[in-house]
Amino acid sequence: MHAQRTQALSKLPSWISALTQNQTVEDWLKAVSSRQPTPGGGSVAAHIGANATALFAMVARFSRNPPFGPTFADALDQHTARFLALGADDAAGYQQLKKTLKQAKTQTINQADLDAGYIAAADAPMRIYELTALVARQLIAVYPNTNPNLASDTQMAALLLEATFASALLNIRINLTYCQSPALTTAIETRIQAHRQTRQTLQALAPAEPEPR
Repeated sequence: MHAQRTQALSKLPSWISALTQNQTVEDWLKAVSSRQPTPGGGSVAAHIGANATALFAMVARFSRNPPFGPTFADALDQHTARFLALGADDAAGYQQLKKTLKQAKTQTINQADLDAGYIAAADAPMRIYELTALVARQLIAVYPNTNPNLASDTQMAALLLEATFASALLNIRINLTYCQSPALTTAIETRIQAHRQTRQTLQALAPAEPEPR
């Protein structure tokens, strides 16, 4: 699966595949708005998560006392980079699925292979969802102790993480809709449900209309 995504990523146009290689914001938006299926919703979800985590890292650097400090903020920087990498993985996963579906129009492909393709396409969004849960748990743990002068930034990080949860889940479920294997879909749903409590707790920190802290 990883080898297939790597091969698919290598065939993307350079201005799309360079999602993790110092791409400018302008180039990224150009790629998203182009008449191309990738980068699409899954990659955008990853970039929302990256922005949320980067904002959280900024808040952490302005906050005092343990657990805040260089190690804490640097770990968030690593998560930000991971989100960007997952955005590229999502584009590659879709391209591989597109190739499989194109083959299915001209030759016989068994349902198991089609199901595997849909699950592979759901893999990057699922990992985006899981990484979002990891960052959300970190934010929840320190939320009361963040710098009060950055209250709006802290709440915005929570709101963006919730948006990442929702966006990633949308991209997971659209692929599960076409997968006909109950065993495969159940395995993914189990991974989703494992983070239900984390998401609910985050939602309490990120109401639709936040009140001043």
